[in-house]
Amino acid sequence: MALTLRQLRYFASVAEEGSISGAAMVLLVSQSTVTEALRDLEAEMGFRLFDRHARGVILTRRGQQFLQRVQRILEDVTAATRMKDEAEESLAGAFVLGVTPVVAGYVLPDILTRFRRAFPRVKVTLVEDQPEYLDHMLVGGELDLAIMLRLGNTVPNACGFRVMGVSPHYVWLSHGHPLAEQQQISLRNLQTEPYIALASDVLESRMGAVWERLSFRPETVFRTTSIEAVRSLVASGHGVAVLPQLIYRPWSLEGEKIERRPVQEELPAADLLVMWRRGLTLGTPAQYFMDMALQRSNRAGTSLQDD
Repeated sequence: MALTLRQLRYFASVAEEGSISGAAMVLLVSQSTVTEALRDLEAEMGFRLFDRHARGVILTRRGQQFLQRVQRILEDVTAATRMKDEAEESLAGAFVLGVTPVVAGYVLPDILTRFRRAFPRVKVTLVEDQPEYLDHMLVGGELDLAIMLRLGNTVPNACGFRVMGVSPHYVWLSHGHPLAEQQQISLRNLQTEPYIALASDVLESRMGAVWERLSFRPETVFRTTSIEAVRSLVASGHGVAVLPQLIYRPWSLEGEKIERRPVQEELPAADLLVMWRRGLTLGTPAQYFMDMALQRSNRAGTSLQDD
């Protein structure tokens, strides 16, 4: 039995919603229909895609890898559909895109790969830097677009923006950590925990404001700009971290499991924004890229999470 687009769409929806019931509501079908599609898909692939638990489902390691391929397939189908009435001349040109370090590692590769497949004659020049400098380049006309993590109310008045997604914060823990037994974790429970701080994009400064509001700060045992270093140290039991869902992956490079739990307190979410300079008309290639980036967020849902 061959794979079908319907099976792939149902699988992607379950992965994004974190439960079969949630996916069924989004897809407007019965739970039994989704369950049957997943069963047939797992039988065809020959391995489990999900582990079942009381709160829903979580991707297995092979399921996580399969999801990345499925997302690319579904996006390519969408891009191909949109191109059916477009003139070939509209697919040529160039634009300059700015990204922050987190976006460069966790958002850009997927979008850029699909865009270049769809529009191979468009040249995309990439610039990576921190939000403050990308703002300067946008306002100065050196960038056509920028994608970054930040708070929406901090966007310069000279720039327009669209929200690609909102990523809530989670506590990252090693597998078997005592706090992992809790459904939600209060940040006050981290007062005595060794803390791994990620100094990248606006993440560290925003968490600094959170600690100040709570009138305490956990002991930072390591500060790094490397997300992989944070992941490995947390998975090995050297500390905990509080980071957006956007950059969460369930495994370290060494193959150790990383648990995550929702934060009990209400925290400012990390907004994933695509930005441009107001008053300037975007060229066709840049507009197509932004459309594809926003389609990515619409497919994944406004919230960049899988609960």
